[in-house]
Amino acid sequence: MPQKTFQTNDVVEEQDSGFNYREILDAVILHWHWFAISIIGCLFVAFLYLRCKSPVYSTWAEVLIKEDDPYKRRMSGGGLADFTQLGVLTNSNGFDNEVEILGSKTLARRAVTNLKLYVRYSFDGVLRDEELYRTSPVVADMSPVDLDTLSMPLSMEISPLQEGGYHIEGEALRERFEADVKSFPVRVKTLSGWVTLRPNPNFAGASDGRTLRIGIFRPAIMAEAFLGATSIEPISKMTTIARITMSDTQRQRAEDYMNELIRVYNEDANEVKNEVALKTEAFVNKRIKIIDAELGTTESDLELYKKRNQLVDLMSDAEAAYKGLENYQTQQIELQTQMLLVKSLKEYVDNPANYMEIIPANLGLTDESLNSMIAGYNAKVVERKRLLTTAPESSPVVVSITNAISSLYPGIRHSLSTVYDNMRVQKRHVDEQYDLFIGRLSDAPTQERVLTDIGRQQSVKAALYQILLQKREENAISLASTVDKAQVIDAPESTIRPISPKKKLVALIALVLGVAIPAGLIYLLNLLRYRIEGRNDIEKLTDLAVLSDIFVAGDLKDGKRAIVVRENSNDIMEETFRSLRTNLGFVMKKSEKVLLCTSVMPGEGKTFVSTNLAMSMALMGRKVLVVGLDIRKPRLAKLFGLVTGHHGLTTYLAGEDSSDGFLREQIFNSGMHANLDVLPAGLIPPNPGELITSERLDDAFARFREWYDMVIVDTPPVGLVSDTLLLGRLADATLIVCRCDYSLKRNFNIVNTIHQEGKLPKMNLVLNGVDLQQRKYGYYYGYGNYGRYGRYGSYGSYGGYGNYGSYGKEARSGKSKSPREGGSYLHEEDFEDKD
Repeated sequence: MPQKTFQTNDVVEEQDSGFNYREILDAVILHWHWFAISIIGCLFVAFLYLRCKSPVYSTWAEVLIKEDDPYKRRMSGGGLADFTQLGVLTNSNGFDNEVEILGSKTLARRAVTNLKLYVRYSFDGVLRDEELYRTSPVVADMSPVDLDTLSMPLSMEISPLQEGGYHIEGEALRERFEADVKSFPVRVKTLSGWVTLRPNPNFAGASDGRTLRIGIFRPAIMAEAFLGATSIEPISKMTTIARITMSDTQRQRAEDYMNELIRVYNEDANEVKNEVALKTEAFVNKRIKIIDAELGTTESDLELYKKRNQLVDLMSDAEAAYKGLENYQTQQIELQTQMLLVKSLKEYVDNPANYMEIIPANLGLTDESLNSMIAGYNAKVVERKRLLTTAPESSPVVVSITNAISSLYPGIRHSLSTVYDNMRVQKRHVDEQYDLFIGRLSDAPTQERVLTDIGRQQSVKAALYQILLQKREENAISLASTVDKAQVIDAPESTIRPISPKKKLVALIALVLGVAIPAGLIYLLNLLRYRIEGRNDIEKLTDLAVLSDIFVAGDLKDGKRAIVVRENSNDIMEETFRSLRTNLGFVMKKSEKVLLCTSVMPGEGKTFVSTNLAMSMALMGRKVLVVGLDIRKPRLAKLFGLVTGHHGLTTYLAGEDSSDGFLREQIFNSGMHANLDVLPAGLIPPNPGELITSERLDDAFARFREWYDMVIVDTPPVGLVSDTLLLGRLADATLIVCRCDYSLKRNFNIVNTIHQEGKLPKMNLVLNGVDLQQRKYGYYYGYGNYGRYGRYGSYGSYGGYGNYGSYGKEARSGKSKSPREGGSYLHEEDFEDKD
């Protein structure tokens, strides 16, 4: 195992060993009630959420957007179709525009207004209100003017009265209003306008005395809400089929909205599409009235001429000449008809009021190029008007189409003039040929020539009248056979089960949160811990071995109860110190007899561990000596109930007699066992640092090694004074006692530093104060309480090196004397035990 690197700064960095699944399992077991309460609480909150949240359903439909632009049809039918199949070109331009129109706010508002979806109804409930659609007992509405100026939602409640009638109260523009009515229909005046309430003829149930809540919103706001819940997307890049998806709490309302939206879209598209036919119809009807009047005048003139000249039949000798004129006469009629049509169109186009308007088409003009230009111009005008329904005139698309129309308009005017001029040239040529044949008939009666002219005028007007009647019928048929632009492929359909909230997902989230909350709390508390709580903490902080865990012994009532290891006893405490004794045998060789027992800070139980370990070894039959070298705050005499007088280790160290007899006089039997002797610290010296470094101490320990099988030394805490480090030269091994829920983690910096620098021999740890009844150490034996040994006590300030008890007071006053000067030592019994 590689050597760990210890930190020597003020804060100990716990070594990260990754996830310890055992620790996680132990934490779950130890705090199972936290997890149980958290999981039950989160599941209860999830249950309340599911009960309070209205279920949301998904509704979808598929519609085919038909493309009726002839230019685009020629593109898709020509060579560019191959590029479309290869993915180089797509038909997304026009289709994307139609999708935008279908999802426009204008159409959504029309659909919302038509279905009156701007009014919401609900019955009051315990956890959530019961939303109503088409099943409300009362229907509310406002005038379109009031709806358009409704700046804030209007809410009202209708409650039945016990004596009959209804009580109405609500809020409009943050002002309350109320009224009592006997029956419906009724009109209620509010600051936002008049609200009309009438009974719902489709309501067949009963309100059961519940309060009806009504909310009226501005249609534009509700349109935005419906648009936000609706998505329109193509099912693929190669088709013009759009899929409309919508989420709503009411399935029927979503289906009705989709159907109305598609209907409004088709209605809007048909209005724009039929505008050309409507303009053509008006133009044809106007021309029919004019031609009809002219034709009637011509027939009247012919009738008057024949009566005035008493003409009955044509001259038979002019029959042959008429046949020669027949061909040119026919051409004259056709040219005259075309010229009249062109002239009428030219007058229409030259009129400034008709700029950017539809030009009448399909009038029978023979010039195909002119017909094509007029058709292209009308398509652009139609497209511009459609875009203006959803976009302003400053839009780049509208500006582009406007510029295209502006460029086509002069061309059409020029083409009309050119065509008219060409017809005039042709007419002049035909007239010249006609005049030649007329000259051949110079000898014909004048009356015949007049009749011929009148008849020719009559034929021209009759032909034009017939053409206009035919075009009017064709235009009427086209107007009546208009096909909807959007064809419904799949009618709106809703899911049977709600898509939100998802019960399994909510339950899973609640379960995860129920586990995560206590786990996070445990992790946070673990981060905030600055004291050790068990063996796992020690293993993360140091590489030193933990020889044993010492359990809590119970509250102390007298000194002898601190010795929990007794003869002829076999409880858990005896077993604990037997384990420590056994593990210590693997650390120390048979020739090594001196064990130094210390801690980092007061109160960790070093005296408790050293005395009970000595008692355990004495019961084993070994001769054991406990030496009290915590001469700044001695406790052994009081612990064993010894009356030492002036005897003790300090008496020997401060004296001049080095005989074995004098040294043995300072040693007392513990009174607990014959094999256990105690060498108390004795009187409190003014110079403890000098005494523990004297050669007499080394000589004494050399004799202790000869007299005893084991010498256990109780020393001061290493974190406060340096006495223990000076005593390290006398020992063969060191036990450092730490205490659960008491020892600070940062104190292991001191332990690691001492270990690295080798200042104490064979350092090992003992974990003291393990409470068997607290399930937080990774194990739980369940033996119960066996008595606590109490607190170590208050050491005072070790940094003073000598300011202890009354001697410290005398030293500060300048009246103290050293032992060598005849001053009196303080007795070990004079100190109050606070540990």
